[in-house]
Amino acid sequence: MMKEASGNRFVEDSHIFAGHPNPSWARRTWMSLDGIWTITHRATKKEIRVPFPIGSKESGVDFKDSGLFVYEREFILEPFLLAKRYLLHIGACDYMTTVFVNGHLVGSHVGGYASFSFDITSVVKPGKNRIEIRVLDSHSPFQVRGKQTFMRNAFFVWYEGIAGIWQSVWLEEVGLRYLERAETSFDFFGQKLAVSVFLKPLDNKSEHIPDSSLRLRIDVKSSDGRGKEATRLLEADNGVFKATFGFDEFNAALWSIETPNLHPMALTLLCGNTVFDTVETYFGLREISAGKDGFKINGKPVFLKMVLNQGYYPGGVYTPLDYSRMAEDIRTIKALGYNGARIHEKVEAPYFHYLCDRLGLLTSFEMPSFYLPSKKGFRRYESELKELILRDSMHPSCIMRMLFNETWGIWGVCRKSSSTRSFVEKMYRLAKHMDPTRPVIENSGWEHFMTDIVDFHHYLRNASLARNLYSKIRNGDEYTLEGFSLRRVLEFYIKNQVPFATRSVFLEKPSNADVLPLFLSEYGGFGWYDTEKKNAVEESIEEYTRDIVHSGLFCGYCYTQLYDVGSEVNGLMTFERNPKVDIECVRKANNWEKQ
Repeated sequence: MMKEASGNRFVEDSHIFAGHPNPSWARRTWMSLDGIWTITHRATKKEIRVPFPIGSKESGVDFKDSGLFVYEREFILEPFLLAKRYLLHIGACDYMTTVFVNGHLVGSHVGGYASFSFDITSVVKPGKNRIEIRVLDSHSPFQVRGKQTFMRNAFFVWYEGIAGIWQSVWLEEVGLRYLERAETSFDFFGQKLAVSVFLKPLDNKSEHIPDSSLRLRIDVKSSDGRGKEATRLLEADNGVFKATFGFDEFNAALWSIETPNLHPMALTLLCGNTVFDTVETYFGLREISAGKDGFKINGKPVFLKMVLNQGYYPGGVYTPLDYSRMAEDIRTIKALGYNGARIHEKVEAPYFHYLCDRLGLLTSFEMPSFYLPSKKGFRRYESELKELILRDSMHPSCIMRMLFNETWGIWGVCRKSSSTRSFVEKMYRLAKHMDPTRPVIENSGWEHFMTDIVDFHHYLRNASLARNLYSKIRNGDEYTLEGFSLRRVLEFYIKNQVPFATRSVFLEKPSNADVLPLFLSEYGGFGWYDTEKKNAVEESIEEYTRDIVHSGLFCGYCYTQLYDVGSEVNGLMTFERNPKVDIECVRKANNWEKQ
């Protein structure tokens, strides 16, 4: 029998089970495999500290981030019953992963950001067992990699890369049938909650336990975990358990930035009187809408005040020393007066999203970029996007999706007939089909042609240029709105120049463009380039931000950036999280109201 793992990496929560790498889908019968593993690279064997990635100081190894890496470790299973199954979970591993247990291949995965798991029941035994994880990573521009360099070394705004395991590894014990995932939806007009829970499909080992012999008990609790509780006992319909609850049954409390109420939910799979599986999860009741009149949460206008957060941590690169470091970043963001974070070119760990849910910070979901298009790369991007939407769709703090950034890797979208253009359109439709509740931006900051939010980026040298730009947009200047200039792209990337004019807004203006919200999803960056005004950063932030708000054009903004990363020393804090600005001054700058 496995015992609940313990450790000091987690954040205390009196209502949600947060002592697990993924509080949104947590079993108490789990065992951590984090810690010291051996790793072999080019015939050199060393010890590595998991989950810190290759390329980080905390990993304890000095290997470069490309090539084949072989992780190994042993674990002990206490004598177990035949009526149990054992799942091996890997939070994230960059990039191509193949897993062996006791010499047997149990599965493989491609992609550096999505979580994956394998049923290892048939190859484990009581006592000592051995895991081998083989990881192949490269600097290929065809693979999804975010801001990790695709050259030999870091350059410009692309940083030294990582490789291998960078999120937790753990085992879970379940019954012969077990649960795979859950979905929630809300009818605010009818005051109802709908829950769908999906069974793991039958396989050869579980064929003698049909769906018809199983029942699922759903317990929905009040947000304080102590008030009203609603229960349903359900039968499966084609592998899915479905239930509806009235809001009054569990004292429904809405989720918002100010009151981030989370409702615990327990899922118990039964076969007769035998418990096969128990999963603890939660949900936040909130509704999003985005239109010309701005962004709304639960029907109330919310002006987005976001800051760019790249998800890099001292010592661990992609991985914090412990989860409290994530919580400290979130609290600092709120102390600075921001209500959200644009998670840029990285998909954060589920624990980060749980903390945003708990602490009340809005976030974006942004797929990391590849840098050259290919059919294989397209297939792998699509596969990982699907995995991530399924994993993270229940987080109330996530309010939008960004599929690509500044046309990186999708240069062909400029041609209507290109396969790249067709691929981007397909990914937009896929994201909307899988999760219709969140707006989707197909290409953040640069040319749009199929989007729910019109966003763009600017890094203008003085505030008067920005005010002039806003005036042109308000007056419908066609050059500003639809002009495309390859020259500006080349200037920015080859000459390392900051352009005097923003990128164009539309490649092809959608028919509904006039009713879409406008979002300034990157501005600022003060400190990385010279502005014409040599005043304090705080004064520039206040002036630029005031003009954005007073323009009346935007549903929100995102300041670049929270902390320094690599060569981009334009943060409000150093990489070590020491403030570079007066926090109260920045907080006041974020308090401007529309005129």
